[in-house]
Amino acid sequence: MPKQARSISIYRKIAITFIVLTLLLAAVVVYFSIVSVKIVIIPNKERTSTSFIVTIKDGASREELKGLAITGLVRQVAVEAESNFFATGKEVKDVEVTGKITIYNTSRTEQPLIKTTRLLSSDGKLFRLKDTVRVPAGGQVDNVEVSADQAGQEMTIEPTKFTIPGLNTIRQESIHGESFEKFQYVEKGETLISNEDLNKAKENLKQRLKDRLAETVKNNNYQGYDNVVQKIDENAVKFETGAKAGDKVNEFKMSAKVDAAVVAFKTEDVSETAKLKVGESLPDDKQLESFDSNNFEYSVDKYSLDKGIADLKVNVAAQMILKEGTEIIKADRLVGLSRGQLDDYLSSLREVAGYEVKFTPNWITKVPSLIDHVKVEVVK
Repeated sequence: MPKQARSISIYRKIAITFIVLTLLLAAVVVYFSIVSVKIVIIPNKERTSTSFIVTIKDGASREELKGLAITGLVRQVAVEAESNFFATGKEVKDVEVTGKITIYNTSRTEQPLIKTTRLLSSDGKLFRLKDTVRVPAGGQVDNVEVSADQAGQEMTIEPTKFTIPGLNTIRQESIHGESFEKFQYVEKGETLISNEDLNKAKENLKQRLKDRLAETVKNNNYQGYDNVVQKIDENAVKFETGAKAGDKVNEFKMSAKVDAAVVAFKTEDVSETAKLKVGESLPDDKQLESFDSNNFEYSVDKYSLDKGIADLKVNVAAQMILKEGTEIIKADRLVGLSRGQLDDYLSSLREVAGYEVKFTPNWITKVPSLIDHVKVEVVK
């Protein structure tokens, strides 16, 4: 081959190689320029709560107040209750363990059993008949009353069988007893009023006072205020009774009365304050999403009926979300992750309620290596 022809062939190969490499480089550049991933994040709504005290000032009050205060209504309501109560105490003079058994007679002759006849339980405890009985031949006597020879809590036995040791061995096989209910421990003596009876009566009357106050509030219109809370200071309740511990009576009477507080206000006034207080309690990267003022919990902390003021404790539950512009995910943490690794990472974030991943082209399954090709978008 002539020398000139060989030179042309070499140049042609070099040119073709250059063109191929240029095309490959261009393809790589195009590939990296169009490959991207878009991650759309749905932020999680988190529950939060706070509580605060706001003073309700009656419209007629002349008190000068500092701090949180709103105008409302603070009224005194007299409440009374009275009832009879049973005395349950006892001056114990004797104790007894009693029960009922059935006595069987499988023999052909009647068997009389006199009062105090001994009966021995299967575990060796001794009992006696309370009355004489006659057990017919081939028959039985039900509901026969027996009592423990020596009364004690350990004699309250479960259902069992009994032998009659006073009979001869052969007769014992034909005549025997059986119980079907647990025996009872009984204290005998006079009924009297115990300290526990008096304390229970007071607790009962306190509840009656609260119920009557609630009924009073329900049946009254407090000048258009849409929220009413009542409070009874249990330490201020006055009880009256002629009974005392140790009195030997079957029942006694007790009464109670108290000046309770009724506090009325507008929910919208409290709601504005609640919004501010919740906002103050949120972390720096969170903002208030929503709360329902109809679900606030109210209680009267303390009050002065003379001054016409009451401290209202308000418990607020709300939902918060991330502030707009807050960075949930840093793109450099996602670079190079496979689809499975990306899903695991996003699912582990408590701030994320849901997400959507869009690869371009759609057959790509790995996060690009270039940070500026990773886009994270947070939606509400």
